[in-house]
Amino acid sequence: MHKFDEKALLKSAEDTLALKPEIEKIVDDICKEGYKNIFLIGVGGTICYAWQMEAIVKAHSTIDLTVVHAADYLSMGYKRLTKDTIVICESASGDTKEIVAAIEKVHSIGAKVIGLCDKPESPVGKSVDYRIGCPDSDGMYKWYVLMCRFMKNNGDFDQYDEFFKDMANLPAACIEVSKACDEKTMEFAKMHADDDVVHYLVGSGNLWGGTYSEAMCLMEEMQWMRTKSITAGDLFHGTIEIIDPDTSMLLFFGEDETRPQMQRVLDFLPRINKNHWVFDTKDYELKGIRPEFRGLVSPIVMWAVNMRLANNLELMRCHPLEVRRYYRKLKY
Repeated sequence: MHKFDEKALLKSAEDTLALKPEIEKIVDDICKEGYKNIFLIGVGGTICYAWQMEAIVKAHSTIDLTVVHAADYLSMGYKRLTKDTIVICESASGDTKEIVAAIEKVHSIGAKVIGLCDKPESPVGKSVDYRIGCPDSDGMYKWYVLMCRFMKNNGDFDQYDEFFKDMANLPAACIEVSKACDEKTMEFAKMHADDDVVHYLVGSGNLWGGTYSEAMCLMEEMQWMRTKSITAGDLFHGTIEIIDPDTSMLLFFGEDETRPQMQRVLDFLPRINKNHWVFDTKDYELKGIRPEFRGLVSPIVMWAVNMRLANNLELMRCHPLEVRRYYRKLKY
């Protein structure tokens, strides 16, 4: 398998889960002090993580939570973001300029910021009120511990302890998912290695963020492939009119409450299209994960699939994922 380091993947996930006591203390202290609402501020790939957590929180909690694009916040501000708001943001590089600027603006009104950042000496690492990270951490697990703890403390997640007992098994389970999906993702990569078509990616619920990320971050930014991402609910309200038998369609099925929306797409699509690929978390055994938690962890499971898709596209297209033409190459 191309670029598949099992030990490194396990270590990243397990090291991140080991941050759980530290994250819990941060959240518990904030909850004791009290807060009015939570804002998740992101840009690019980091807002995709935020959307995933938004879907989970809104389906299972009464927490007042808002996801905001950093550029929008800098341009417009939000009256509901006050000194009593908790802001959560993420930056892998530690110097994402929109995030750095957003943190400064948030602090100017007196709100506190939790930063998911592995680099303590970076601008983001130095400026946040609470930093969560470790070398080469797995962003997904940080988000889960953080937001699930807020839900537990809000009285919305009685199964918190049982859930995280199962989560300890998820890194190993996702290794098996990566192995199981490699052949199928390679088949897609071989078929589309040299074409110049637009690929339409469809997702819903807590997989919408990952679907958008696969399209924008992995396929567009890292592979220079043309894509459009669409929610399952919106596919029938515009996009459906430009789909023909050969249109490349990728459907990302999770196991949350919105799965029927995806099934509606799949039930209809064969009538007009013969080039659709279904990637479904339900196809994979998740050893050690109880059935009632499968829907909650679908984003992490699908990320394992998405990374095999990205790495196999890299191999078949002879296009390293790290190569950019403009991003961080030009001033803008």
